Amino acid sequence: MLAPLGSNERQQVVQASLTLLGEPSVGSRSSEEPKSLYGDGRSGKGLSRGTSGLPASANAWAEQNGITSEQLEEVFHADGGNVSVIGNVPGKNTKAKTLNAYVLQGVVQLLASGAGNFDDKSARQLCQNQGCYNAANHAVYLGATGNILTGSKAKGWKLTAPGLKRGAELVKEMTKGA
Repeated sequence: MLAPLGSNERQQVVQASLTLLGEPSVGSRSSEEPKSLYGDGRSGKGLSRGTSGLPASANAWAEQNGITSEQLEEVFHADGGNVSVIGNVPGKNTKAKTLNAYVLQGVVQLLASGAGNFDDKSARQLCQNQGCYNAANHAVYLGATGNILTGSKAKGWKLTAPGLKRGAELVKEMTKGA
């Protein structure tokens, strides 16, 4: 299947496949010091995951969406393997902010573990921290997630492909003008 492609294109396909499978890069130096979440050379208690500092699936997401380490650093904070939102969640109203907070909580988990799964409690806490938790309407707001999330309060939530795209849009929106 790769025979019709040029050498560089074949290498790119193989590299992308390895990245999506969570494997180290071909020719990567395993003796390199792992880097932190933002890939800036800091090592230690951060999210050490190879040269990008991100789990493979999070790295692929960032690359596919043109998200830079500087943008990630403006929106998220990593400390001892924990990732949290440090920027202000955008939205025109409480409903929009609530839905955006849930998407960002999924991105938090993507950056921390490589999967966009998260529990309702952590997302509600983010809503409370951001001042967009409305106890009377919270469940109604979550009924309007459309195709960005799957799951429930009881079972937890997961970002879908459109949700991952929305997460990238939010990161870019939160870092506009920086």
